[in-house]
Amino acid sequence: MKLIEIFRQQQENASPTQIAFIESLESTIADDLWKSAGGHWSLASQQFFREKSLRHLALASDAQETAESLNLKWTEIVRDFHQNYWGEKRLPKAEKKVLTDEQKISRELFSYILLLLQTTLVTKTLVLYFGLHSSDSTESSLTFWLILTACFSLSSMSYFIYRQHRKGSS
Repeated sequence: MKLIEIFRQQQENASPTQIAFIESLESTIADDLWKSAGGHWSLASQQFFREKSLRHLALASDAQETAESLNLKWTEIVRDFHQNYWGEKRLPKAEKKVLTDEQKISRELFSYILLLLQTTLVTKTLVLYFGLHSSDSTESSLTFWLILTACFSLSSMSYFIYRQHRKGSS
């Protein structure tokens, strides 16, 4: 929910000065409150901070407020937040973000693209280079590198197939 909607729920007759201040606050509220406090906060805590800070601002201001007085009142609200975090506790580590279906598809597609690039560019180039040179030469080291490249190619594809199989079965 946007900040201006939260503010209008608290104060129906908002002045243009208040609306402009709230719109400018939209980009800085996270830095003013929970990001400057450090640590990790739950999404519910962040929403709580947004709503409570705007509720305090709506209660402390009236329609005739100037931008300077709104800024002073906002500073008081931020100071009050930093004194006790309004009863909320930090998380020991950050919450995992829930991925959308589109993000999941693009991440899975990325692994297919990496496998394609690895097999077409790296492995085929190395097999071609070592294969041509080992057929012309009697050195056993080139044959060793050819076999190592082929093993690398097979092992990376096998790992990819195993990983995709595990992903599909879970």
